[in-house]
Amino acid sequence: YEVNPEERGYYWAARFNSVYKVFTFAPENLAQNAETSTDRDGNNMTVTTPDVPMPKIRGIQGQTWSETIRTDEQYFEMAFPRVLAVAERAWHRASWELDWSPGVQYDVESGLVPKGELKDDYDGFVTALGCREVPKLEKLKITYRVPPPGAVIDSGILTANSELPCTSIMYSVDGGNSWSDYSDPVSVDGATSVLVKSASSNGKLDSRLVPVSMN
Repeated sequence: YEVNPEERGYYWAARFNSVYKVFTFAPENLAQNAETSTDRDGNNMTVTTPDVPMPKIRGIQGQTWSETIRTDEQYFEMAFPRVLAVAERAWHRASWELDWSPGVQYDVESGLVPKGELKDDYDGFVTALGCREVPKLEKLKITYRVPPPGAVIDSGILTANSELPCTSIMYSVDGGNSWSDYSDPVSVDGATSVLVKSASSNGKLDSRLVPVSMN
């Protein structure tokens, strides 16, 4: 899901595939992806649409490589919720997906992909994902991955958010022995260490723990 030593998987192939990265994939115009993504080492790419007719695509596959998967729970965590982003790209061509145009060159600065439309589309998707779809996975007892929150501490104030709406955020100032619900920026002045985590709406699934640097 992301480049972190505590994340499951290896560095080869795509290096990481977050829900956002899967959602922004343009299957009918592969060169376009050079504007919205990087190579496996995090480097920018320059790709030109070849001077050939657009390929005919019959469908999309979302592979799950299982070298480090040993249990059903680990498989569910790797597959869900990313597979829902794969399904979204498979059945629906978005307005920000550009036509196949031979000779057009894409890179991170080409500015051809309408980023405003992409942002609005993703915001709508991830809101539906977090608030409507993952509760269905919980009812099916699918142990999907809960994304860890992002957090900063500035002048003793902890601010945190989650990429998945309707996900609870919790913080600890005693090394994880006790946890408090996070809803708004909160003072952690005086704490020697701060941990944050996200929890599923039913409280049964947690993200990995994230230590927050004390600025």
